[in-house]
Amino acid sequence: MRALVITLVIVAFALPAAAKDITAEQVLSSMNSYRAENGLPPLREDSRLDLAAGDRMRDMEDLGYWAHESPDGRSPFQWLKPRGYTFRYAGENLAAGFETTEILVGAWMESDGHRANILAPEYDDCGIAIIDGSTKGRANGKSIVVMFGREGM
Repeated sequence: MRALVITLVIVAFALPAAAKDITAEQVLSSMNSYRAENGLPPLREDSRLDLAAGDRMRDMEDLGYWAHESPDGRSPFQWLKPRGYTFRYAGENLAAGFETTEILVGAWMESDGHRANILAPEYDDCGIAIIDGSTKGRANGKSIVVMFGREGM
């Protein structure tokens, strides 16, 4: 009986921690659920876009900013070509301070621009980078970069 009580206590404390974790797989799955509801094909995770999103996140961390355009005017899409992704269409979603995938993607769906990226039929692929905290210093929650794309010229 004592082992059962200890197990239940451990599970009770572990569940809230697990529920607060945001993973790339969860973000992609949630975005694809919204795409399916709207009759769109799923986005595919592309490792080159994952790397580009990671490069983008590191640039924002190194320079201490959080914006679609860098302080020196660089486009977020400059990170795609060095990773071998030549795009015909590209988009980006950013989010900071979120603790659950449900709230994160739900907030994007309430924002016209972010929603448009998630539901854009022009996009086939995406890459996701996630860090704890903020690119601008200590903060609660996670920061997320999603790079969307379709290859071609």
